[in-house]
Parts: sequence; structure tokens; C-alpha cells
Amino acid sequence: MAENGKYIYGFISANKPKNLGPIGIDKGEVCTFPYQDIAAVASDLPFIQFDSLSRETLLHNLAVYQTVIEKVMKSNHIISMKFGTVAQGEEELKRILEKGYGQIKTKLKEMENKIELDVAAIWGDLETVLKEIGEEEEIKRLKQEAASKAPDQIFEIKINVGKLVKGSLDKKREKCTSEILDVLKKEAEDHCSHAVMDDSMIMNVAFLINMDKKEAFESKVDDLDKEYKGRVNFRIVGPLPPYSFCTLEIKKLEFGEVNEARRILGLGEEATGVEIKDVYRELSKKFHPDKYPYDQEAQKRFEKITNAYQILTDYCQGGRQSFKKNDVSEWITVKPLEQPEAHA
Repeated sequence: MAENGKYIYGFISANKPKNLGPIGIDKGEVCTFPYQDIAAVASDLPFIQFDSLSRETLLHNLAVYQTVIEKVMKSNHIISMKFGTVAQGEEELKRILEKGYGQIKTKLKEMENKIELDVAAIWGDLETVLKEIGEEEEIKRLKQEAASKAPDQIFEIKINVGKLVKGSLDKKREKCTSEILDVLKKEAEDHCSHAVMDDSMIMNVAFLINMDKKEAFESKVDDLDKEYKGRVNFRIVGPLPPYSFCTLEIKKLEFGEVNEARRILGLGEEATGVEIKDVYRELSKKFHPDKYPYDQEAQKRFEKITNAYQILTDYCQGGRQSFKKNDVSEWITVKPLEQPEAHA
């Protein structure tokens, strides 16, 4: 029988345990696990490799993950944990809460009373937009030129027409996005852009909103919808937890990579962040590639030193750390997941 881990959905401000029922992945009982004045929202789940699951199972689990977070959100402010995060039992969950307390507490405070609203803007009729582009002077000229050529001579012209159409559509999209953002960002604390799905989509942007400004923001979207008179359609998804602005992840390190990094920097059995920085500065001066213009290995050597420094800087945050195997295996930290670039 597989040993159970603890699937972590997110963190809330709470100091008492609570059972939310069998609403988790694989119908696991979702409970809160308190530490001081914060709590993890988690459920039992056998250890699985999420990246080895079928697409269908993965999408189902993602839907459950989002449903749990959004249910909790109705009564508590929640900071989400990266999808697919499973702690190795309750003891590791406790260590995550203990080691990550400061980061979790800070993020809960930063995102207090804030929600995410995702706004998609879509061309009301893409065909009409493309017809307008087709009437542009340079595109008309190339089309006329193609009409007078033999079939085997128009391939390159078609490619050029396609590039011009794509370029013009992108310019229209950028102009429209700029106009929309000029209006909506005034009602938002922050915003970040996500990828558009296809040519019919103009923009796909997440906005961080104070809860008391939700109605004012939605009213601005309604005003834009009227202003564009069907040329652009709008879709709002939310309110959501601030997924795009604050999702946390757990970071662990393997003893092998820490030990190799320690060896590269020439450190002993323990070190502090300040000591690591001092050693790195000295090695950087000594082995910088500019000093070895004819050494083909110089750049690789410098990259190894820099990578070792980055690994040990993460590991040695918060004071002196031991490089012994047992101590490295116990190390764990909570950090913000790297997000798309946001704009205030």
C-alpha cells in the first residue's frame, strides 16, 4: 500500500484545525493544519509524479485543485500553492509551515482583501478585421501582382502577404490592448499579461483588484464593451485568488548538488551567506573569463562557480548552515513562484 503524502492547496490565516470534507484530489478529506496563526489547506494523497499522469487525469486534478481553493476563498483569504505540490507526510508539512512561516505570513498580508480578475478581449468578427487589413495599400498591391503571375511564381508573394497581414493584425491588437489597459489599470493594484490563445484574441490580462473596487472595475469593462459596439467582446473570469500575482512553491535541494557546490567554492563543513558571498567575489575576480581570452574552458568554469554560488546562497539564507548530508536532506523553503512580468 502506498504511503500517503499531504497534497497542499494553499495557506490561510487560522489557528485551529478544520475538516472541509472529502472535496480534495481523489476525494481526499481536505483539512486545515495550523501553525501559530497560519494554516496549510491539505488532503491525504498517495505519492505520485504529477508529470507522469495522463493529460485527462492531470486536467481533472487541476480542476479539483482550483475548486478547493475557490471554495476556501469564500470564507478565508488564501494564498495558493503551486499545483502538484505533495509533502512527504504530516511531519514534512509541519516543517514547511515552520520554515516558510515568514514568507507565508508576509504574502497573506500583502494579498489581504485582494482578488484576481482575468479579462480576455476578443475580436467580435475577425473576418471583418482581416478584410480591412486586406484593403491596406501594400497588401492590395501584392495581391494584384500575384493575380498577374503564373501559379508557380506566386508562392513568395503569398508568404509576403501573409507576413504583412500578421504584422498589421499584431499592430491593431497592440493598439487596442493599450487603449483597454489605459482604462482598466486605473482601477487595479497590478496587472500582468498572459499569452493570447489565437488570432481572434486581442489580450488576456490578469488584474489584481481590491475587493471593494470589484464593482467599479467591472463597470469599466461594461463601459468599454459599449464603446467598442461589438467590434470587441469582453470576458471576465473571477473573482479568483491572486494566482497570477502570488503563488508559492516549495524548494528542496539534493545533497549531491549542495556538496558539489560547496566543493567548487572550496568551503568547509558549514558557512554563512556572507562567507559564501566573500568567497564568490574572490573566485569571480580570479576566474573571470575576460582574464583568459584564449582558454575555451574559462566560460564554463565561471558558470560553474556562479551556479554553485546561487545554490548555496539559497541554502544558506537565514544564518549559518551545515553541509552534512542529514542537514541538507532536512532543508526546505517556501518561495514565490516566478510569475509573468507584472506592472503596477
